Amino acid sequence: MLKKISLRARLTLLSAMVMACVAVMLTGMFLVGADRIFVRNLQQHFVTQSDEYDIILSTTELNRSDAGEITFTIKQAGSQFNIWGAAGLALMLFLGTGATWLMAGKALKPLRELTGTIEGIGGNDLSRRVEHQDRQDEIGQLAVSFNHMMDKVSASFERQQRFSASAAHELKTPLATILVNLDVLDMEEKASAAQMERVLSIVRTNTERMIQLVDNLFQLTAKTGDGMCEEVLLEEMFAEILEEQTPQLDAKHLSVSLSGLSGMKLTGNPTMLYRAMSNLVENAIKYNRENGSISISASRQEGNTIIKISDTGIGIPEEECERIFEPFYRVDQSRSRSVGGSGLGLALVKDIVEKHGGSIRVNSRAGLGSEFILYL
Repeated sequence: MLKKISLRARLTLLSAMVMACVAVMLTGMFLVGADRIFVRNLQQHFVTQSDEYDIILSTTELNRSDAGEITFTIKQAGSQFNIWGAAGLALMLFLGTGATWLMAGKALKPLRELTGTIEGIGGNDLSRRVEHQDRQDEIGQLAVSFNHMMDKVSASFERQQRFSASAAHELKTPLATILVNLDVLDMEEKASAAQMERVLSIVRTNTERMIQLVDNLFQLTAKTGDGMCEEVLLEEMFAEILEEQTPQLDAKHLSVSLSGLSGMKLTGNPTMLYRAMSNLVENAIKYNRENGSISISASRQEGNTIIKISDTGIGIPEEECERIFEPFYRVDQSRSRSVGGSGLGLALVKDIVEKHGGSIRVNSRAGLGSEFILYL
């Protein structure tokens, strides 16, 4: 029943009930006490005095009839007193309820403003916030919490917009490349075998790129992975990754050092963990310098396995380190495109690590290389 009325009316009703109970109890105690003291005792006093001093009363103007009139007058005064007491009680309840209604309305005014602000927020405008004016009470805390929530929602909405725009751009680029080459081929009356082979190679490359992009997007949106309780040997996994990346390592003349991997194990999904580590090693190669180095180490600390992958590459500006794990985000758009990739690698790494109950962070400065640290 109470859930169907406003909070202001609910507070007023509950306050009125409490006031009524207290006022009735106090008024009842007061009226009973007054009746016992001023009516019954005083009436009994007059009757007793009239019996004992009947001779005296008969010789004066005060007789039994006068005592009866006095007693009746006292009873009448007691009844009037009770009536006025009840009327005063009703008046106090009415005034108290009205005052409670006004005070509740003033106290709940920020809630009405909060409701109005929430209703005024549109899907495309998340910039409005609730003014709490440094309030330290529960309503101020609610307003602060709401503003913090809206900050997170706004940031998430902006990331989603960037994600959608970047995904559309990443898919549009290979499709446009395929379409242009097909149009060029169509303009040729008699395409040579070499031209056909070139166009087919471009189409195949861009198709594989789109398949890889869609696969990465699918991995990002997958809630859980299968086989999350298998045992993975780090030494074997990194040996396989480095063997796969040998041509790229040789092309840049990079050296790789391994430490602490022997006997180290992880529990999780082998395919997902392999993909995460492979992405980090691939990035360490892509963005490294000629004749640079890569260091891979593992250690145990407080029940966690800590994996560090560092390089001597171009590094990442400090202000960009927090955003590199966002999907499609690139520190340097032109340089990132020249070395390939879609900007989903680190987002996938972070997603895989978090699905295994871990975390990842990066230490880097522009021109001084990068170090990725995984806690699993």
